[in-house]
Amino acid sequence: MLDLTILTHVLMNRKMLKDNRLLLPLAPLLFVVAACSSSASSSSDAKPNENVAPKKVVTASLAQRPSEINVQVKGKITRTGEVYLLRGLANVFSRGMDTLGAKMVRRGLDARVYNHAAWRDLADNILLRAKKKKVSYPIVVMGHSLGANASVMMAKYLGDRGVRVDYVVAFDPTISTAVGKNVRRVINFYIPNDSRSNTIKREAGFKGTLKNINVSNRSGVSHMNIEKNPKFQRDVLERTYSLTKKRRRT
Repeated sequence: MLDLTILTHVLMNRKMLKDNRLLLPLAPLLFVVAACSSSASSSSDAKPNENVAPKKVVTASLAQRPSEINVQVKGKITRTGEVYLLRGLANVFSRGMDTLGAKMVRRGLDARVYNHAAWRDLADNILLRAKKKKVSYPIVVMGHSLGANASVMMAKYLGDRGVRVDYVVAFDPTISTAVGKNVRRVINFYIPNDSRSNTIKREAGFKGTLKNINVSNRSGVSHMNIEKNPKFQRDVLERTYSLTKKRRRT
């Protein structure tokens, strides 16, 4: 049987988190954990809608917005915008993104959850639809851990290609990243790693608002639960909601 306590302890070690290469030997074990977690969830906790076929990430050859992980909550999209929530390693340790997504869906937001590795496909899909004027603004991207890294990369990729990103939230990224033009607001809730190399920096052309918020003095907040923090979730949810508008009836 897998010892998840030991695995969690290893991943919480900040020295390991600052160097992704040290995580590579754990990859086979993590994928086994992910499979076990997925199996257990589908057999007990999750109650998917049997009338909705599972959707997978698609490439930019399709015009519609892709979806990977369905948020298991009913809700009607009543607000403008597209919210992309990116999980971290192996889809196991970033379930706070699912919780946040569910809260957003209940408020009428079009929020969807993905693995961090999907960011390039998602961005290319947005670029394709932007040419056809089929993107619903504002675009919001959030992520945890490797998903936090990817959220900033995705925003920069879109901004460099002329697509506006209104709001980016990173929950404790593992590396330093940078944002440039066409990105309006960036918030980084981070716990400094040993080399303090997980802040977000400005590139030439960035004219938005950037805040790196050190939360290491917050009681009980760690890399493994930072994206689950109720206050952080409430703050980013309200900010996202305020950026959107009520959808027009068609």
